[in-house]
Amino acid sequence: MKPFLLPIVALIAATLTACDQVGDETDHKVAFPASAKNIQNRGNSGASLLDRGLATMLEIDRKDLDAFVAQLKITERQKPAQATGDPTINGWNVWPQGAKTFVPGNNVFGGFNKTWDTAPVPEEMLSCESPTGHWLHVEVWSLQNEKVLLKLYTWWE
Repeated sequence: MKPFLLPIVALIAATLTACDQVGDETDHKVAFPASAKNIQNRGNSGASLLDRGLATMLEIDRKDLDAFVAQLKITERQKPAQATGDPTINGWNVWPQGAKTFVPGNNVFGGFNKTWDTAPVPEEMLSCESPTGHWLHVEVWSLQNEKVLLKLYTWWE
């Protein structure tokens, strides 16, 4: 490789890393239970932007839900405004539009893959204080076989 290309390659690699954040529970500063699987991350939390965030979707065992929720500093709880929906859709989706938090509909936070076989049922949305950002948004969706789908979004200002 030509020496003059190294800075260009490094810049491209840094840009791709910032745009396709592969964060995990350490970005949200919450502990995922051992049963966590099919963890997907979307966002730009690694970017040097004033307005950045990270969306994460994962599945956990229902028996681990109470312990997961217990670590959160919840400021508002909302039931869904609609009985059915698609958790891969961001924005207000099935949640009340007056809620304190949400997952933005920007493309950088989209593209979650469906890792489940049956239709998830929205249970509850939690607006929380964030241990690392401005706020933390958590969606709880019921799955079959005693599983729960969680969708988290941390927003940094």
